[in-house]
Amino acid sequence: MTAAADRTGPALARVWGKEPALLPAAAPADPAHLHRTIVAACEPFRAGTVFRALPQVRLQTPFGWLGAPGRLLPDAAESAADHRARLRREPPGSGTDAGYLLSVRQGLHLDAALWSAVRDALAELWRHVGRPCLPVEAELTEGDDFTRVRGLAAPSGHAVLTWVTAGVLEAELHGEDRELRVLRATAGELLYWPEGTRWRERHLDGCLTLRISVPRAQHLATGAVKDLLAEEVRGRLAYDGTVPHLPWPPPADRPPGPAAPVSAVGEAIRAAAGGEELAAALRVRWAAWCSSAGLDPVPEPRADVPLAPGQRLRVVSDIVRVPDGPGRWIWAVNGHAFPIGGAAGERIARQLEPGREPTVGELCRAVGADQHNGAVTALLRTLHRLRGIDLTDGGRTDG
Repeated sequence: MTAAADRTGPALARVWGKEPALLPAAAPADPAHLHRTIVAACEPFRAGTVFRALPQVRLQTPFGWLGAPGRLLPDAAESAADHRARLRREPPGSGTDAGYLLSVRQGLHLDAALWSAVRDALAELWRHVGRPCLPVEAELTEGDDFTRVRGLAAPSGHAVLTWVTAGVLEAELHGEDRELRVLRATAGELLYWPEGTRWRERHLDGCLTLRISVPRAQHLATGAVKDLLAEEVRGRLAYDGTVPHLPWPPPADRPPGPAAPVSAVGEAIRAAAGGEELAAALRVRWAAWCSSAGLDPVPEPRADVPLAPGQRLRVVSDIVRVPDGPGRWIWAVNGHAFPIGGAAGERIARQLEPGREPTVGELCRAVGADQHNGAVTALLRTLHRLRGIDLTDGGRTDG
């Protein structure tokens, strides 16, 4: 960790929730790496608009966002500078030299190495300002000579952290006290503003950013619980996807009232909210969010591999453990959560401190099991798939 990175957390803590700030802070990845992730996210969108899927890709121009930008998106053969030059030669939408902003929301999970680097950077910041209780939103942008104004419409319900890795980002910030501040961030700087801010920003000189929006408004917590409750209710109902229509006027022997399917939803909500399932689901989500530093979605697990007693392991991620009843725990690694029961889980957890490099056999013996113990080996394979442990001795599996 650099000296600037050492200072970022304490400096952020001094202004967190109070006022905007411009801090020296290297981004978790270099511009070339961020650009490669943007290109990978854009690939499905080169054939047209993709709805209801993450990542969400938008190419915005002064004339609005393009629903099907197609070949205007960058391809694998282009650097960020190449793509910028091409759009300058063939500007989208106007036939004149116009700016643009390419935005990729929630796309970090496409690159496990980038996701891990951002997660580690956030985990360090959260040590100083507190851990968010809801997932954060990540956005990558590449833009040039473009002004984004959507933040002026209403006070932000999120605190915003923006690393600038190339170009210039100018932010016009209107606080709750209506005081105007203008901050200009360049490569190697982190721009922060608290919730309640109205903002407008200009992306200049091939600006490349990584933005993290941290939920702070109460209605966002309400929405998160509502969505989880809806998931629980869907699991309780047999639903054919239609909303029923009732005869009108109603039959004389049947006074009007809630339709049976609607009443069934109400009963399912009452049962889900009053039972243990919702609280248990919230514990699982909390464990997962803690282990991901709030980054969601998370990378898919990597391929399973067999483990032999002599295979040496390296523990690379903390395991978050949340109690889930007598003798039961929820374990979470890199945003994935799963249940563990029994005393053996406690003994295994003590052997899995980050930085340790036991062999499979040594770990089995340390917890009082045979070196070929199937349960211990299965757990280690799960942790490897979730990138909590790596294989040494030339057996590391990347991706």
